Amino acid sequence: MGFDLLSLKKVEESNVTTHYFRHVVVGEDLFSIALFHELQKKYGEGQVTWVSPRPVNEKDLLPIGPSLLRGEHNIAAFKRFFPDVTVEEFEAPSEFFKELKWRQFGGRAKSEKLLWNEEFYTQKRGEIDFEELFPFLKEEGLYERLEKARFDFSVKNLLKMTPDDLAEPANFQIELSNNDLLKCENLYWGLGPGDLLSAFNDKKELSDEFITYCEHAESPSALLVQLVFEKPITDKRETIFIPLSYTHEWGHFVGEFSSDKNGKQKAEFVTFMDMDHTNEDEISKKIRLLKKNLEKIFGDSAGLISDEFIKVTTQSPCLNFDDNLFVKVSDEVGQLKIASYNGPLEHLTQEQGSFEDSWSSVNNLARAAVRHQEVLNSLS
Repeated sequence: MGFDLLSLKKVEESNVTTHYFRHVVVGEDLFSIALFHELQKKYGEGQVTWVSPRPVNEKDLLPIGPSLLRGEHNIAAFKRFFPDVTVEEFEAPSEFFKELKWRQFGGRAKSEKLLWNEEFYTQKRGEIDFEELFPFLKEEGLYERLEKARFDFSVKNLLKMTPDDLAEPANFQIELSNNDLLKCENLYWGLGPGDLLSAFNDKKELSDEFITYCEHAESPSALLVQLVFEKPITDKRETIFIPLSYTHEWGHFVGEFSSDKNGKQKAEFVTFMDMDHTNEDEISKKIRLLKKNLEKIFGDSAGLISDEFIKVTTQSPCLNFDDNLFVKVSDEVGQLKIASYNGPLEHLTQEQGSFEDSWSSVNNLARAAVRHQEVLNSLS
């Protein structure tokens, strides 16, 4: 039996569907969803959609791992822009495990070498109630509404466009993993500059300055582990560092404990990885190593786990930013807003006077929250 290859190609092309929305959000973290929610509230459900290759639920929508609001400068910045949100500050210093003892950072004993983003977690921490920051999290039917609007695909390619339709002006075209096309006037990118750069298959349409900006804001991948124990295994409330190895520079599991319902205890840990040199089997080994270390340190009760949740993110919050570098390429991105943890700070930077010089040191949750507010303030 013979096949007409040309006919097959035509059939394949005819199955590609083009969708148009005025606003498209790409991302799966809390701040991307919060932005999607605010855009829908402002412009209507028919004008806004979001792209994510997987659904979200209550368990993985809220940030997992040790607190992401840390350091005097970050806490001060968060309080300045969100005075109505309560911040509970913890003065107890972070500790690391060495020679069968817990030791404080800054003492005579030295920890194993800190890698990538780990130094961030040695700072004073603050805790917030995310439902206080984002009241929409308490709305009934939230996850059903999110799922109804979601494009269940990943981004295959991203193109900048010149609008040629006044009724449906398109500044961007997103090719989805099923080959469908999604066009939009305004694009809100919550996956970070590194993934944004990867989404442009044709780098020729990007300036060297924009590529440099995206590369500058890249960060390691993160393995996040949430464990619920049948009963409390420790009364520690400090942020703790457990080395993956005492003979190799492999980094740490950084975690915190909190009380859970029904007398149980929850522990949340993060460790950072280079995904170019990590596979699924190695991730599984890290998880087993964490559980083994917990049993060694806290006893057999640490083996009584009633629930666990594992998540891997391609990028983690970056610690160092050059927002002045973004200012140089802001005209190039046009109607593209980079949001969430690794987004730039633009207008607020210019309004802070003497505060501006240190604004680039605002990072992680504080940056994500302030950037979120900045994007909302920019909406017409």
